[in-house]
Amino acid sequence: MSITAKMPHQLLKQAPPFLFIDRIVEKNENKIKCIKHLTYNESFFAGHFPGQPIVPGVLMIEMAAQASMLLALDLEKESRSRIGYLVQTKDFKFYQQGKPGDSLYITTENKESFGRYMTFKVLITIGDEGKKAAKGELVFFLPEGD
Repeated sequence: MSITAKMPHQLLKQAPPFLFIDRIVEKNENKIKCIKHLTYNESFFAGHFPGQPIVPGVLMIEMAAQASMLLALDLEKESRSRIGYLVQTKDFKFYQQGKPGDSLYITTENKESFGRYMTFKVLITIGDEGKKAAKGELVFFLPEGD
């Protein structure tokens, strides 16, 4: 079964309120594109920042990590959820703020694999116009048989 036929909550170990991928938009051989709709009632908006809510950068990285894990599962032909550990972030830069009402598109591509380690190149854009919100790289460790 194709990874795009399943919902993120069926594949990831994360659960609400810490599930930050709404759905998989498209999947190519080595790349995946996911979406996160930012609703006004996201719990983090209440405190970050009252009156001027924006998505914390660390949560954008978490969105990228969850999208990358979905790609890792697909590349490893896994049909069940499993744990992958984020071990390094590289060169993450933030360009635009994610705000309530925005849709974030998270595109991640497998850059390289070495043993149980996988490196993903990530780009997060806002809305259909594709304004760049963030970019960087993530390195995961995927233990065997968890």
